[in-house]
Amino acid sequence: MTQLRRLPLVRASVPETATLGDAALELTRAGVPAIAVLDTLERVRGVFTSEGLLRGWYPPYLAELRHTAFLDDDAMLAERADEVRGEPVRPYVERVEPLDGGDSRVHAAERFLHAKVDALPVVDEGRFLGMLSIGALCAATVEHLAGSQEPQDGS
Repeated sequence: MTQLRRLPLVRASVPETATLGDAALELTRAGVPAIAVLDTLERVRGVFTSEGLLRGWYPPYLAELRHTAFLDDDAMLAERADEVRGEPVRPYVERVEPLDGGDSRVHAAERFLHAKVDALPVVDEGRFLGMLSIGALCAATVEHLAGSQEPQDGS
């Protein structure tokens, strides 16, 4: 059984005191669909996701519109960014139960099937190790299974 701590984890996080602007930058730089939001002891308080970024960075009224052709994208986005960049990230954080570094790939897969996020934090003794994405879990599983297949006789 491969423990999650041995899989490729991305150490992507912001402190719970971060601004929406700080969290947005870290999320886009990290290359994973969610980053951890940590307290001062590196315990996970939640995750900031692409959905959180959309809810914060874009005007709330977009959900009510059917067509946006009449909007000036650049002006609207610049104005909205100025309004929210310094806001706390907390209202945009999703609460999740972290995975444990000793958990198996099967347990992680089960959790992803029930979660509404595409990356979950992995912890060891409550402290953040990194983010595990569905993509990284699937890639590690395929690599493991491909490497464990025996060649067939006569093929």
